[in-house]
Amino acid sequence: MKKDLTDRWNVSEFFLSLSVLFILLFFTYGIFGYAPYIGFRFNPPDGKILAVYIQDKNEPTLKEGDVLVRVGANSLDDYHADNRLAFFKGIKPGDTINVVVNRNGTELAIPWVIPGFNQLEFNIRFFNIWWLAYIFWAVGFAAQLLLRPKNSTLRRLFIAAFYLMGLWLIFGSISAWHLLEGSILMHVAAWLLLPVYLHLHWVFPKPLRLPQKWLGYFFYAVCLLLAIAELFQIPPRGFYALGFLLAMAGSAVLLGVHFFRQPDQRRDLALVLTATLLVVIPLISFSISDIASKIAPLAFLALPLMPLAYFYTIYRRQLGGMELRANRLISVYSFLILIGAALPLLIRPITLIDTTLENMILLIIGITVLIVIASIQIFPSFQSFLEQHLLGIKLPYQNLQESFSSRIAASTSINDLLLLLEKDVFPSLFIRQFAFMQTSNGSLKALLAKNVSAEEMPDEGRISQLVERSGKFIPALSSDDEWIRLILPLKAGDSFIGFWLLGRRDPDDYYPQAEIPILQSIANQTAIALSYVLQAEHLKSIYQDGISQYEDERMRLALLLHDSILNELAALRMNLDEAEVTPAFQKAYQKLTSQVREIIFNLRPPMLEYGLKPALEEMAGTLTERNQGKIEIIVKIETDDSRYQIRNMEEHIFRMVQEACENAVRHAQAKIVQITGRLLEDEISLSVEDNGNGFETKDGLGIDTLVKQKHFGLAGILKRAQLIGAEASIHSNLGIGTHIQVTWKPSPL
Repeated sequence: MKKDLTDRWNVSEFFLSLSVLFILLFFTYGIFGYAPYIGFRFNPPDGKILAVYIQDKNEPTLKEGDVLVRVGANSLDDYHADNRLAFFKGIKPGDTINVVVNRNGTELAIPWVIPGFNQLEFNIRFFNIWWLAYIFWAVGFAAQLLLRPKNSTLRRLFIAAFYLMGLWLIFGSISAWHLLEGSILMHVAAWLLLPVYLHLHWVFPKPLRLPQKWLGYFFYAVCLLLAIAELFQIPPRGFYALGFLLAMAGSAVLLGVHFFRQPDQRRDLALVLTATLLVVIPLISFSISDIASKIAPLAFLALPLMPLAYFYTIYRRQLGGMELRANRLISVYSFLILIGAALPLLIRPITLIDTTLENMILLIIGITVLIVIASIQIFPSFQSFLEQHLLGIKLPYQNLQESFSSRIAASTSINDLLLLLEKDVFPSLFIRQFAFMQTSNGSLKALLAKNVSAEEMPDEGRISQLVERSGKFIPALSSDDEWIRLILPLKAGDSFIGFWLLGRRDPDDYYPQAEIPILQSIANQTAIALSYVLQAEHLKSIYQDGISQYEDERMRLALLLHDSILNELAALRMNLDEAEVTPAFQKAYQKLTSQVREIIFNLRPPMLEYGLKPALEEMAGTLTERNQGKIEIIVKIETDDSRYQIRNMEEHIFRMVQEACENAVRHAQAKIVQITGRLLEDEISLSVEDNGNGFETKDGLGIDTLVKQKHFGLAGILKRAQLIGAEASIHSNLGIGTHIQVTWKPSPL
């Protein structure tokens, strides 16, 4: 039963599409074959003659700028009052009709001979906006074929909106002749567009809170009654324009509401709003130039970008937020629109130059050549900007291997590698369903997955099957097939260290055989990077354990010195008779206890238990006191008193700052050291800057270089920063001083 309903629905949709196409074809015939070729063109609202195509020098003729008063027995007022009244209905080529015009305040009666078909008038009709109706129909038809699920409100509204817009455009293209009911049908379509467009933008890109259903039904009913009233010409003349204006303005307002109330949808809205802006720019450009009357219809070439942007956005949302291959078309089309909009503004000043026709032609050719050269230089940057900021494609598809190689070299951790794959690589490959599996001791572990549930992941028993099926496209033979469409092994030497399991892909879930070696090459690079990262993290873990044991041992010694040695010294001093305590003994005792306390502080500062800022302030005070005021250490740190859970993180930060200050005192002979920055929950940014001797940094300041130059303390700062995922930079100039910056932010993964 459900299948029968689906079949009937498919048949009805197909019939709807064919019906709309038939109407478009019928009215296109009306524009070119049914509407008479009268030899001139006039503006319906005011009757002004815009162009005269056929002129007889021996007879009184019409001129551009004349205003129609009467054609035959019908006046312009009669024409405005009745949308079914046609000035030239039923006339034939060679017929003469009396045309009364107002020319400079004087009425003239001109016997006008209908010329019939002529090339100039045909060209004006052909190079007009009627063809845009087919663009909107094509987008609506593509939505019928591609958008899923079929029963969604968004899909139905999208199809209805663009079919209605196509009909409105084709009706409007013939409405000036008042033939085939074109003018009345245009008014009807305008009122039908109003509820559909507002409803579409209520649920696009993500539904707003719905009002009471009866309000929606009531609004649809009111608009339907107004559309029916237009059939009987009940509303005032031009009243339909209010419906169309409300549809467009209301849609813009609703898009604004979505933008402010749904921040997560702003990327989709940015694409639609950019497309709208690109449509408006040419219209403005042509309207402010004198060539508008000649080639103004060219401005409408930008109009198809709007339905394409809507379709792209909705289709992308149905496919999990990835990209269509149509992004190339969008980039090229958008660039051509901007170039086309710039041409009238560039040509207009040239037309004002008083020069010969030959020089004018040379100027226009020269500017055209410059525009072509500039376009060749600018387009790659424009395309890259559009793809990255509006389409979400981070890596260029044509040079993906090279771009991936350069980016993967900077991935120093598994988190960096996974983030690169998830945010840049897979979206640029148009892949919207994937799993990145790691193999270890015969088991499978999912490092990264998107749109794949835990139940759909392969288990350990299928490793041999994954190897057997790898390297070739796996078609979906039935609805019960698994989601995997391509398996790419990740090998390090002769052993498998993981798999890429790739599923659905825009736009057709297909992986061509010619493309699989490219994908395998990227997977191989990933395998090499993963093996290096795993080895590096293993070494890092060993080093971290060594540092942790070292810090733990320092803490143990600090506690031992504090609880045993200092306490024993205090007990020894208390057991002595005051008469036996000489000044020399007292001085030696105080010096010894002071040295023990300094050793304890260096091993494990007690104030670190209360936070980094108190410990750094205590360290600065101790260092200043130890150097008897020869150095000034200034501490200005903003903090929210957060504590950090990463293993030994506070100890590492403290040791980095301590090492920087010790270097400034012992080696740089600095007089002033400034410790500034922020210690916040989601950010650590500390700067240690001194005015000491400094040193040359010709070979850079990597760990190897610092060790080679015997700057072991500075090398230790960089190593500690790596251990906690922070960034440390060292800048120094001979005779000026040294600046050390430590920055940390939580990992996004």
